Parts: sequence; C-alpha cells; structure tokens
Amino acid sequence: MFEHRNAVCAAALLAVSAVCAGDARVVNLYDVQRTDKAPAIDGKLDDECWRNRPEITNMVLRGAATRVPARVQTHTTLLYDDQALYVAIKLDEPNPQGLRKNYVQYDGQLWWDDSVELYIETGCSHQEYFKLMSNALGTRADWRGKNTPMGFQMFDWGTGAEWTVGAHVGADFWSLEFRIPWSDLETPPPQPGTVWTFEVVRFRYAEGGGKNEYSSWNVGATHDKPGNFGNIVFSGTSAELEKMIVANLKPVFGGAVKMYGREGELRYTDYATLKQERLAAVRANLQGLRAKLAGLGETLDPATRKPVQEQLAAREKGLAELDGAPASAATAEALDKLNESCAPILWTLKYHELNAHLGPAAPKP
Repeated sequence: MFEHRNAVCAAALLAVSAVCAGDARVVNLYDVQRTDKAPAIDGKLDDECWRNRPEITNMVLRGAATRVPARVQTHTTLLYDDQALYVAIKLDEPNPQGLRKNYVQYDGQLWWDDSVELYIETGCSHQEYFKLMSNALGTRADWRGKNTPMGFQMFDWGTGAEWTVGAHVGADFWSLEFRIPWSDLETPPPQPGTVWTFEVVRFRYAEGGGKNEYSSWNVGATHDKPGNFGNIVFSGTSAELEKMIVANLKPVFGGAVKMYGREGELRYTDYATLKQERLAAVRANLQGLRAKLAGLGETLDPATRKPVQEQLAAREKGLAELDGAPASAATAEALDKLNESCAPILWTLKYHELNAHLGPAAPKP
C-alpha cells in the first residue's frame, strides 16, 4: 500500500523540488496522524488525543542566514479526522504576564501582538495558500495568499469560514488549539500519503527590552515564498518517507539538498532519534581516540601528549553539554560539528602511530 503512497508523495515533493532546483535547501517533514476522537477547542491541550504525538519543536529565528534556534521555543502538533484538521500549539513563555494582547477585532493586525500564523497549502504547487492567525486572546484573522503577475498578494479569505480557535495562558506558557474544517480549505479529507505545504510562525513580544523574537519552522519561510515552507504528510511516517525522498528528491536537487536522518541524510521531525544517533557517533569517535592515545604509551612524549589530552577533554565536555541540550536541528548540527572537530586529533595520533611503527631513524654512517 505504501508503494502507491510513495508515488503520490514523490510526485508532490518533486514538484516542490522543481521550484527550488539548484539552491541548497533543508527539507522539513512532519507526520500528521489520524485521531479517533476530536479535541475540545478550548486551548488547554489536555485532551487524550494530543498525548505522545510528534511535535514540530525546531523553531528558528527568521532572518538568520542559517538555522539559529529560537531562544524561547514553540511546540506544534497536528492531527486530523474526516471532519477537520486540528492544530495544537504550546508556546513556552517565561513571562506570561507580559504577553502583548491588544487586538480583539476579527482580521486585525495580530502580528503586533504575541501571536501565531499558520500557512496551509492543500498541495505543493506554491500558487495559493490559506493563512490563519490568532493571539493569546483567541482573536481570529484569516487571509488567502495567491501568486499573481505582481507576486504573492494577500486577499480576504471570504465570508463563511468556520474555523475555530481556543486560547489558554498558563504559568510558563500559553497555548492555542485550532479546528479547521475541510470545507474551509475547500478540499475533501486528504488520502493517506498526501503531502501538503505547511508553515508555523510565532511573533513574541512578552519580554520586551530588545528580546522580541520572530521565529518559524523554516529559515526564509516568508509569506511570499511558500516554496521555503515545510511539508506535512498525512498518515505517513518519517521513517517510510526517508527512503522515498532519498531515492526521488535528492537526485533532482543534484546533491544540493541538506538533509539529516537514517536513510541518506534527511532532516525530519524525530529529532530525539537523530540526537541519540549523533551522540553515539561522537562518543564512539572519542572512545576510539582515547584508545589510540593509550596505545601509543611511552612512545608519545609528554609535550605532545598533554595538548592532545586537553583537546579530547574539551570535546568530551562539549559532548556532555550537548547531551543535556534539547533535541533539535541545532543540536544535531552542533554534534556533527563536534564530530568533525575530532579529525585533527585523529591525524595527529595517526602521525605518531606511524612514527612509532617505523621506529627511530638509523644512524648515518
């Protein structure tokens, strides 16, 4: 069955790649799972259906050239059934008393409040999308983005939209809960394996004092560039999709895709697994270097041994710090860089291993 779904996903993602061919791009995927029981739309996120579901947690600062993780993170979960798409968003907030929440009128300028934007495209053609927005009061705003001869333009969604949102403010977070009927999105319930374009954006002002943050799931995910949004797949799994993407998407990009994961290199939302894989790789590398150092024994003079020991200790300290870091794209990248930084130590030890094997030079006659 998944072979057919693979074909559907491949066609959709190849369409995505055609827009971006030639440019290095990070591929972000999220698995939208089906729920048997719809949540109550009260913003509290305490429904059973939200428990133990995958989250989008790797929010990064907008405007950064690379993936700089947001200092205050946001956690997004999506579910669906035959009636609607459901989105739960928990926003970490160390200063909930400072939440900016001024707009109460429908379709107001909510981006000046602590708020969230959702971009949803029912497909991957990047020609039109729906935009929903809400703040900590649960105020609603919605528009449609369309690709026109003048570029992407925003239009009224139109009357009759039935989507709802609930808001809740906690001790160290605030949260939103969306219900978006398929009729609002002008589509039937998606079939398993269907891939859409999706993006979540957060405006944060609660702390003030120059600590405002504007974060999103993807770098460069602005309203006029939906080709830089993420992708969601309905009733698929990241593990299944990895094989399909490595086989179908990576060749189209000609090797310019930056991906992380088990199959080839695909970045996907299971950052906990990715972190553990990278931790294990760095540990194994450091243990191997320690073994090489010990194997050199007395053949290595103290003046050389000491800096090597210091370099190893510094990397082991870095590993311990990253072991305690949250599972995210940034952590995976930091572990990769830490592993790469071990290469000079390896070559130093190999050089001295070779010298030890050759032994002292024969005296000249």
